[in-house]
Amino acid sequence: MSPFSPTLRLHDRYVLRERIGLGGMSEVWRADDEVLHRPVAVKALTREFATDPQLRATIQREARAAARLTHPHVTQVYDYGEAALDGGIVVPYLVMELVEGRSLADRLAAGPLPWPEAVRMAGQAAAALAAAHRIGVVHRDVKPGNVMLTETGAKVLDFGIAALAGPHHPRAGQTGELLMGTPAYFAPERMRPGPPNPASDVYALGALLYRTLTGRAPLPVQTWEDALQVHAGHPPVPPPRIPGLPPDIAELTLACLATDPARRPTAAQLASRLDVGRPTNPPTAILPTLPTGRATARVTAPAHPPTLIDRSPVARLVRPASPGRSPTQSKRLYTVLVAAGIALVVGLAGMLSLGDEPDSRPVEGPVVVTPVEQPVPSTSPDSDSAGPTTGKLTPISLRQLAAQLAAVIDNAESRNEIDRETADELRDKLAGLHRGKPKDRTKRIRELSERIAEAADRGRISADTVTRLQDLLAEYSQERGKEDDD
Repeated sequence: MSPFSPTLRLHDRYVLRERIGLGGMSEVWRADDEVLHRPVAVKALTREFATDPQLRATIQREARAAARLTHPHVTQVYDYGEAALDGGIVVPYLVMELVEGRSLADRLAAGPLPWPEAVRMAGQAAAALAAAHRIGVVHRDVKPGNVMLTETGAKVLDFGIAALAGPHHPRAGQTGELLMGTPAYFAPERMRPGPPNPASDVYALGALLYRTLTGRAPLPVQTWEDALQVHAGHPPVPPPRIPGLPPDIAELTLACLATDPARRPTAAQLASRLDVGRPTNPPTAILPTLPTGRATARVTAPAHPPTLIDRSPVARLVRPASPGRSPTQSKRLYTVLVAAGIALVVGLAGMLSLGDEPDSRPVEGPVVVTPVEQPVPSTSPDSDSAGPTTGKLTPISLRQLAAQLAAVIDNAESRNEIDRETADELRDKLAGLHRGKPKDRTKRIRELSERIAEAADRGRISADTVTRLQDLLAEYSQERGKEDDD
């Protein structure tokens, strides 16, 4: 029995319209976000499982992890809440991007995809997984039903919050954790206790690509019992024989299905090698909005607790003036908020102006935005605060410089243009770039530049990536030099 019904209002904001999906443990509703005037998807546990405190805690934890991920081929998690319904039942729910399109599972009902389309889809899904793995998020249920085919490409649904296997899994109760997954796409190492492994997502994607190319699963697995028996025997997977399929793609698909997780490629390597036929200028999705005058039926429901997604440091400053706070203090908080908003607008304007540069090129791959505490303006010459920007996006503080350098490194790693050890070493240096006295910062920048040059000499980083990194360092040094002259 569903805990929700049409026209129910959640958190005094999301109005349910119709149920569009139902699984063994959860259901999905189309809803209206009346604050931002956009359609959204609301995913909630069914009434039977909503009473399980362990399950509720898992959903909340996974939602927080998934909400950190922003990527063109990932369905965004917007919000988390808990609805207190009649009878004292508390139902956790997620608010997510409503993706319009067709699931890969529905498309495969009509037969396999042409191999160029299958490879392109898998490359996009691999890029999404690579972005998730970089921030420690493992999907755990990559399958055709969790991949949507849209006008702008494939989108991976339900990061970390997909079908919970619960008591139906044959090893449930032995590992002490709730396991997620689907038998046909379950990696063999997941039959043993242990933490989530990104390599298991790669195995699932390999199985998905194999089925998308051939129309059948790589191994005869349909149930959990099948998975236990088949993986115990380590049977070889026959190579996909598709007319016109490049041999290296067939070999790469089999490599994803290796029994040993260490022998599989990473998701980033897979995304780079499956980058076949990607359009130079991919289409841009314009999300639908709701009519501002749309009438909604209000249903009286118990009050809901506030959302549990963490807020940024700036947002936490906004609170009503208390008896112990003077009007001057409240005004100061308001000024901090306005300053933060102006900084954000200026930063976005600089980013948009990149398109006017003669040498600009689209940056592909993940864009993960992490809230950063706004620097306090200072008149000290040693201050690392941001000054006014020009039309070109030039790093004007060491924090901004570090963020831009990290974005270049992440993009290069997703394209296999820098080895992982070098990328990690450079990120470690970026973490402390803004600390210490001005002379210490100058020394760190020089050492960073020298380390980039050494990596280039050893062939551990591509020439194009070196140029982008060194250009950012040079631009920052020039701007600081101008300030010193002034």
